[in-house]
Amino acid sequence: MNEKQKVVLVTGSSRGIGRGIALEMARQGYAVVVHGSADSAHLFSAYEEVAQLSPASIRVVADLFVSSSIRDMFDVVRSAFCGLDALVNNAAVQNPGSITEIKESDWDRVLSVNLKAPFLCAQQAVPLMQSRGGGKIVNISSVHATDPRRNYAHYSCAKAGLEMLTKCMALELAPYGIQANSIVVGAIGTELTPPERQAIVLPAVPAQRIGAIEEIARLVTFLCSHSCDYMTGASIAVDGGLTLGFCASRPEL
Repeated sequence: MNEKQKVVLVTGSSRGIGRGIALEMARQGYAVVVHGSADSAHLFSAYEEVAQLSPASIRVVADLFVSSSIRDMFDVVRSAFCGLDALVNNAAVQNPGSITEIKESDWDRVLSVNLKAPFLCAQQAVPLMQSRGGGKIVNISSVHATDPRRNYAHYSCAKAGLEMLTKCMALELAPYGIQANSIVVGAIGTELTPPERQAIVLPAVPAQRIGAIEEIARLVTFLCSHSCDYMTGASIAVDGGLTLGFCASRPEL
């Protein structure tokens, strides 16, 4: 790779929003670390597509529920690039269930992947960013960090924690030239929002449409650019107005 080429790690980038982010970062000239929890066809396909745009990109497999697997992932990054310019904490799991039915193992996995893993990834990323003179951390959050949804208590709690973690990162990492911001995502057209789900959510969205993956990806690239060097600790909603709360009657979300 070109020594001046920037490097970004996008967790959970084998499909969905993460894949879209990885592709957009590749288009912007980044060497992309494409991550998946398993060495699947989805991961290989995403990596091939990214590598066509940015040949220096690599793919990694890591179970974000396992701390040692996260450390191994960053060992690969260090070996391949010796530095990191941006970290996008996108990977998430949901495992829906009611308060009375959520298994402790599901609670632990959802909290670990959605909240603990971004913390551990940031710990590993900071020294690599310092070697580059600074960096960017973008945490992909959710409207359900503040807007509860039935059967998603563990997910909502994790995303609420991620919002505060972003602010703590911003406060503590600013002296190192590292900015941390979050994107609060609403209803986006992915496999997690099938047509029947979209039909339920749409009446509550003032924009009267479902968001596109590309809209999230373009914002991520902006937040990772030098245009945002003075922007840190921000939480930006990309939800078509879903969280504005002015709808008199909202469907059960």
